[in-house]
Amino acid sequence: MSEKLIAYKRMPLWTKDTMPEAVQRKHNTKVGTWGKITVLKGKLKFIELTEDGEEVASHVFEAGADNPMAQPQAWHRVEALTDDVEWFLEFYCEPKDYFPKKYNCNPVHSEVLEAMESLSPGKALDLGCGQGRNALFLAQHGFEVTAVDQNELALEILQSIVEQEDLEMTVGLYDINSAALTQTYDLIVSTVVLMFLQADRIPAIIRNMQDQTNPGGYNLIVCAMDTEDYPCQVPFSFTFKEGELADYYEDWELIKYNENPGHLHRRDEHGNRIALRFATMLAKKK
Repeated sequence: MSEKLIAYKRMPLWTKDTMPEAVQRKHNTKVGTWGKITVLKGKLKFIELTEDGEEVASHVFEAGADNPMAQPQAWHRVEALTDDVEWFLEFYCEPKDYFPKKYNCNPVHSEVLEAMESLSPGKALDLGCGQGRNALFLAQHGFEVTAVDQNELALEILQSIVEQEDLEMTVGLYDINSAALTQTYDLIVSTVVLMFLQADRIPAIIRNMQDQTNPGGYNLIVCAMDTEDYPCQVPFSFTFKEGELADYYEDWELIKYNENPGHLHRRDEHGNRIALRFATMLAKKK
């Protein structure tokens, strides 16, 4: 696993006197976070613990050694073995978690993650990108990405990340309702976006997406539905009916299509996450 992990945060250089009390007490890393200790001088003791604080094993970390990583959520503590110890701590994660952990943005949509198995890097458009959870992931995996949205604040946040990471990405203000895309793409992604657009503009928006997709290219759409068994309780401006999204793409190859129940992050008056069906589609243009 370690060869697939990437560092997203590095702590300051610590000595016996400056190392925080927190690392000397029982603690653990977060879900999906590995901790890597690098000793530059002296010796440090790494102690594996149970949740109750009982010692399971211990390791002596020295300068120049390839020390084992602290696993996610594994309890441990450290202590200085020599007065001259100098060391630092880095946090690692899987590539898909890099931007969420480093910049506290939302995780990449699960359908984008799954679609990567079918896709090769090319020219991609994230339509309704928000702060870039999908766009950043695509850029990280070799796509030439254009990310557009109407939310100027979200775009400013995304542009800042793009500049800090020195990514090749075009970030722009765009009204999706205008259905005025002019460039062509190998992949157009729109996850949980269409339900916030003008209902009467959806046919034109989808037609524009299709027209601007290169032959052999893909459209990935996830959108809320309103069905008899799962009536939509949220006043979205648009929702798909049963089979409606599939009808739009009847001339395309449907790599994946379902209308399965899912949950919004929003909760009802009883505190339960709101359940409804989602139209989920990855389609390839013939």
